[in-house]
Amino acid sequence: MGPLDIYCTTCGAANQVQDTFCFACGRPLQASASSLQYPLAGSVNSTLTGLLPPHRLLKYRYRIIDLIGQGGMGAVYKAEDTRFHNRLVAVKEMSQSHLSQQQLTEAVGAFQREVHMLANLEHQSLPKMHDSFHDAGRWYLVMDFIKGETLEDYVSKKGGKLAPQEVLGIGIQLCTVLDYLHTHQPPIIFRDLKPGNVMRTCDDHLYLIDFGIARHFKPGQTSDTMPLGSPGYAAPEQYARVQAQTTPRTDMYGLGATLHQLLTGDDPSQTPFKFAPLGSRVQAIPTGLETLIMRMVEMDADKRPASITAVKQELQAIASPVAPKQTSSLQPIAPPKPAAESRQMLVPSQRQGGKPSARKRGPSRRAVLLGGLGALAIVATGGAVWWLYSTHPLYAYRGHSSGVTSVAWSPNGKRIASASDDKTVQVWDATNGGNVYTYREHASAVYAVAWSPDGKRIASSGDEDSVKVWQPSFII
Repeated sequence: MGPLDIYCTTCGAANQVQDTFCFACGRPLQASASSLQYPLAGSVNSTLTGLLPPHRLLKYRYRIIDLIGQGGMGAVYKAEDTRFHNRLVAVKEMSQSHLSQQQLTEAVGAFQREVHMLANLEHQSLPKMHDSFHDAGRWYLVMDFIKGETLEDYVSKKGGKLAPQEVLGIGIQLCTVLDYLHTHQPPIIFRDLKPGNVMRTCDDHLYLIDFGIARHFKPGQTSDTMPLGSPGYAAPEQYARVQAQTTPRTDMYGLGATLHQLLTGDDPSQTPFKFAPLGSRVQAIPTGLETLIMRMVEMDADKRPASITAVKQELQAIASPVAPKQTSSLQPIAPPKPAAESRQMLVPSQRQGGKPSARKRGPSRRAVLLGGLGALAIVATGGAVWWLYSTHPLYAYRGHSSGVTSVAWSPNGKRIASASDDKTVQVWDATNGGNVYTYREHASAVYAVAWSPDGKRIASSGDEDSVKVWQPSFII
């Protein structure tokens, strides 16, 4: 570091003395007592970006509608793409003005890294990138416009914290997209997970946004080059003085800090690396949740859970604990009367002649309940109809981010495949609900799924004009 460096009091990064905003985290710089001997040689106006007026046309294509977000080194606009029926897009603007050559290199590198990463990613919880270009000293990135609000704003409107069950659902959704990133080739570490970088839509769907500091995980590399991340949410290994490379467990720390904040209302940036016990702060906290979150925010990365998949499985188990086994017996009873809340099931001898009427698709649900005896089953023996009920499900699989449309057992009964409006088919372990594989090749909602008789292939279809037949990359 040079003699004229001044250190950001927010993230600790070294900046040049004339800078007003930190090149690493974008926060305003304040001269500390140790740096007052160096006069600030210049000032940077906070409105270097965000100046594009409504109706301004970028690249003869993107018409600016409004400014929707702004920071020290960039801005985000709501715009419409005039080449595609004025579809709404988000245009991210990065300023290149008043930066040193080193800062410019880092800033452009981070921007281009975000472009390259988003171009190769496709997931229901990630905004899709459409375009990137350079114009008048600034870089622009065009991506999906997400109609909603940040998780930070949503929680603030709710009084600063959320109920444990809602937090569990949020945690499971975030684990799903982080698992996608961590299993990508090469693996991607998001490195800046916090409520402000999560968008929430009106139907509770979550999106990760801002990949500016995400990095590929490089096995064998001992450390990262820069202390990037948001204070309070950034793991210790994200700071250069620790001399460690960020790994998937780095995102686990950010997720733990986020879940802790959602439950308690405590802002982790006020007391970095210190998290109050949840038991005294959260009413009716589910068994095991406090222990899991405290493990996720361990200072030593090796003491955190093994993977984000393991975290997801624990959250699912906490959200849907296994009910005590019930002793049941078969009792002949009359078939239940049809009701608005239940589905009618008919024994074959009760069916009327003619073609069966088309079944109306019922309300969509995100969870698949697995009952101890199949929830509701019919057995015919000795000329009698036996109705079996299981009122306590073994567990609920909540890996989907949108409505579940269809489920199918594998031929050997060890796996279950479920289709969803979230454009995926997910295969999970029938004994414990753990996710085994996620198929993401559909471009729209998936409505039907079926195993081949030998269990080696799965067929799935939806709104598309084709049926996809695929071979799972696992052994059932």
